[in-house]
Amino acid sequence: MVTDIAGGVSIAGTQKKIELLAYLEPDMTLQIEAGAHLSVTFFASSVEYRFTGPVKIKIQQDRIGSGPGKSEMRVIPLTQASTAKKFTAAQRESVAQAAYEMRAARPGLRLNDPVDSRLTGDDVSFSWEGPRTDKGYDLTLFDSRNNVLYRTSLMGNIWRPAEGLLEAGKLYAWEIRAEIGNGEMLTARAGFSVSDSAAAKAIRSQRPQAGASFSERVLYAIFLEENGFKYDARRIWQELARERPDDAVVKERSIR
Repeated sequence: MVTDIAGGVSIAGTQKKIELLAYLEPDMTLQIEAGAHLSVTFFASSVEYRFTGPVKIKIQQDRIGSGPGKSEMRVIPLTQASTAKKFTAAQRESVAQAAYEMRAARPGLRLNDPVDSRLTGDDVSFSWEGPRTDKGYDLTLFDSRNNVLYRTSLMGNIWRPAEGLLEAGKLYAWEIRAEIGNGEMLTARAGFSVSDSAAAKAIRSQRPQAGASFSERVLYAIFLEENGFKYDARRIWQELARERPDDAVVKERSIR
């Protein structure tokens, strides 16, 4: 899978460009143009290959062959490699579908975060989008039995819970209600959970260190998504999008 790409990279002999998160099949030959670079995670051996053009490479069953040019390899964490290996093309397309259906509970009101996500802690910002309203928005937080834990009215579209309101190992739901000009009430609701301390610690232990490469952070974002931590994954994608504002794939994942 392509975990980093910058510049022109295409299937040799064609004009078809390669994108981030693309899967490369055996016997596929790629042309990396001068100044371009490509990182490919090879799941069979948990190795990442990095190439800088100009160079032509060929994907083989157990390795990646290349002509003259700059290349290097590094071993990636087995956990992240195993997770990314399961991240199929179909899953890439469906990752946001369930979240989109949850967010779009009613036309005109959309919940952004957290939606159908596990959280590593209570440091979270609730956000949503909706029509302009003079009466603002009513936010309600529910426990797993649908009991009201907290209720507030806000003029903005961001809310941060007080420390201690969300407990580790618990399931929650939240709801936004807004009355628009014609008196119609819009409602959107979504669920989320806060992981227990052991699970949160295990997830954090996989986080790349400061100064990690683009591809390392891509793998971590995929790792988070596949383990249900969509909120944290989106924070990583947003960070990557700020670095690569012209990458359509990164931009798409950062706003899902």
